[in-house]
Amino acid sequence: MLSWVNPLRIFQAILSLATIGLTAYEIASLYDEWSYSNVIYFMLFNGCWTTAIAIPYLGLAPLAFPRFSHEFAIPFMELVTGGLWLSGWIALAALIPSPSACSYASCHALQALIVVGAVQWATFAVTNTFAILDLFNSRRNAKNHHEQPAPEMTDASNGTAANNPESAV
Repeated sequence: MLSWVNPLRIFQAILSLATIGLTAYEIASLYDEWSYSNVIYFMLFNGCWTTAIAIPYLGLAPLAFPRFSHEFAIPFMELVTGGLWLSGWIALAALIPSPSACSYASCHALQALIVVGAVQWATFAVTNTFAILDLFNSRRNAKNHHEQPAPEMTDASNGTAANNPESAV
């Protein structure tokens, strides 16, 4: 395992907790239209999914439970989680008003949530790239490891092995 992956997982967990906090603040501010937006709830789901399911699985399964870290499951979990973050921050960025019209605290929290979601997506894009590269390398190594050596060639005239110098004596 790469030495920088575990600190990056901790950073991803911190960003997920920040997302949960920002969305909780947004939901608690009952005075604006964003409090009940489905995009806010989706970002809350992203934070909970990443904190409770993705980070523990991606961080602990390869070390503690190698039987449950299938070579396709890790890149799949990375891809799904990265896709959730990508769709969440883009949907939120498409819905909020322009920065010049954003003059209240709840709107600033939405801007911060977009930045946190984009950074979270970028971290998952990086780890997903290395997970896919690791998948291709492990498949290539397994293919090379399982190939059988070529059988010895026999000399048809006397029935001896052509590659064995002792049988030719």
